[in-house]
Amino acid sequence: MRSTTTRAALVLAVAGVAALVVVLTRAWSADAAPPGPPAFAGVSTPPGLPASAGVSEVLGIRPADRVTLVEGEPVVGAEVLRAADTVRAEVISEFTRHGLALGPGFWERPHEGVTPRRALRERAVRAAVLDKVRRVWAREAGLLGDVSEEGFQRELAAENRRRAQAAREGRPLPGVPSYDQYTYAGVRAAELDSALSKIHAAGLDLSDRRLREQYGRMAGKDAPPFERARENVRRAVVVQEYLKALRARAG
Repeated sequence: MRSTTTRAALVLAVAGVAALVVVLTRAWSADAAPPGPPAFAGVSTPPGLPASAGVSEVLGIRPADRVTLVEGEPVVGAEVLRAADTVRAEVISEFTRHGLALGPGFWERPHEGVTPRRALRERAVRAAVLDKVRRVWAREAGLLGDVSEEGFQRELAAENRRRAQAAREGRPLPGVPSYDQYTYAGVRAAELDSALSKIHAAGLDLSDRRLREQYGRMAGKDAPPFERARENVRRAVVVQEYLKALRARAG
């Protein structure tokens, strides 16, 4: 029986590389074996917080705190908090499905030995580590100069200045007038994933035999013939192999 992830991969390949990257990255973030919990310094975590509490209060972490180190680069609190805000809703939804009330004490109530706070922390750290590794790889490939949080904030500010200038000149750019940090982080990650996957593809086996084997594993009964699906299968192989390499670097 084909796995849900494999069936989803073929469907999403038709929609393009970006959608597949998002789905597979989220699946890894939620399901991979968690790393050891980092020691958050500084801010104490108050007890009895409701689900509506902010992620900084829940995790007891400040933006400048050094949370962990990956490939010689620090992952700081601001990066983890940004990731935590992104996964917060899914953590709350997951635990409320198991009957946890949203009121005071939500983040400390365990389900099968895991509290929502721990789940949020581990998923946020994984996502922040993965993004740091992505940015380090992009620096190695000459796509990025600064992998720090300060570098990210400078990129964001420069992009918003560029958009504001274009609007003043009567030539607004596609997309939003300006980015918040969450939207820009997602857009930038997708851009880097697309560029890095193409670079990574140069070293992959993308022979007809390999693609046909992949097609055989992924195709359902309503799938188009291989010749029509070849490019989508090739994209799926490239993205999956790239994400496998990215995850391996993240540990």
